[in-house]
Amino acid sequence: MAARQHYDTPTGSDDPQRPCARGEWCEDAVLTRLEDGTVRRDGALGYRNFCERDRARIIEHLDELPRLYADLAAEIGRPSSGGQQVRAPFGPRIPLRPDVDALMRTMEEVLSSWHERTAAVARLSFPEGNLSRRRRPGFAVSQAVLILGAHIDALLALEPEPVRRAVSHRTAAALPPGTPGTVLPEYAAVTADLSGADAGLEILRLHYLARSVLGETRAAPAELLGVPCRREECDLRALRRAELPADPSAPAWWSECSACGDRMDEAEYLDWTRRYARWAQGRTVPALENLPGAP
Repeated sequence: MAARQHYDTPTGSDDPQRPCARGEWCEDAVLTRLEDGTVRRDGALGYRNFCERDRARIIEHLDELPRLYADLAAEIGRPSSGGQQVRAPFGPRIPLRPDVDALMRTMEEVLSSWHERTAAVARLSFPEGNLSRRRRPGFAVSQAVLILGAHIDALLALEPEPVRRAVSHRTAAALPPGTPGTVLPEYAAVTADLSGADAGLEILRLHYLARSVLGETRAAPAELLGVPCRREECDLRALRRAELPADPSAPAWWSECSACGDRMDEAEYLDWTRRYARWAQGRTVPALENLPGAP
């Protein structure tokens, strides 16, 4: 992998901070308790379109796209319960995964478009034409990831420019009136102004969709209802079961706060719930800083 360019963070008065483009899904989201007791999540403020943690996540997911594309190519020929059987004239039935085929085309189209725009601002040679028959499958994806990874900050800092995208009819109906495009039976081809913030979000979405189609995504963690976080500065009812670690030798946590990230093992969780239950019944509870281990 080529060395990544990392642009200096602007600090001048003409460059005000902006919220992370991931909004409420920002890795460093800022929590605000509203008057009605609900909590609002806002993207962390910074000088780039993404906070540092989300920038790192975009890089990580971008690097995985060639592998996911290859896995999708292997999956497209396998029959599935949702696949269609297509009979060629005088030939056997061919299992077709239209969802996989559509995602592979989308992945190549999206990454190639950002490859072209990044090449323009970084003064690089442009990628091969999308219609080249000599290009082996996946080559455009690999080349795009190589260039985008090496110029990630140039990509994420791109200004809005018209870009053509294929979207569902439902998505097209939600676009502002006057958005140019063509409505086709299967989808709508629209032209929208997309920036580097959109590029980062599209990379994250492609990664998620590919893993979802391949069955690699995990089920949503079970929420531990009724129990608040033990940290006084958080105190939100946002506890959920922690995911098992990939490394068997790593500590296995029982619960995790989805708001602040505080984690407890099973003994700590049981101790905290007992103490919270006593407090809820009107009894005193030891100070939180004494947990766990207090008698």
